[in-house]
Amino acid sequence: MTSTAIVVPLAKDNNKTNSTVSSTKSGDENDFGSCTPTMDFQLGRGNRKATEGTFLPTDPKVAQGQQDALNPNIITNRICDQLTNVCGATESAKKRCLEAKAKVADAKSKDKSMAELFNSALGF
Repeated sequence: MTSTAIVVPLAKDNNKTNSTVSSTKSGDENDFGSCTPTMDFQLGRGNRKATEGTFLPTDPKVAQGQQDALNPNIITNRICDQLTNVCGATESAKKRCLEAKAKVADAKSKDKSMAELFNSALGF
């Protein structure tokens, strides 16, 4: 088991900041191919109100063409789809993403804790 820290640029982030994400990798279930399947929650992104929080994939490859969303399920769906479409993730990694996506859907919330729940379920 190896532990790594990576810097992930936040896609379409007006603040142009980076986010450091840690991951403990242990085999095939964490082989997300060329992508980092995490999502970010921010208040006041783009032209939104300062009190309005939205979700967005952190990986530019996953986020390409995706606008921020008030509903985290839109973004978790995008992330899991892109693991197949553009990332080249393993089947077990895609399954793990679907499990994380289900946890967010079951939680029925739309706050920062949903990004944290999804990311931690994937080992980030």
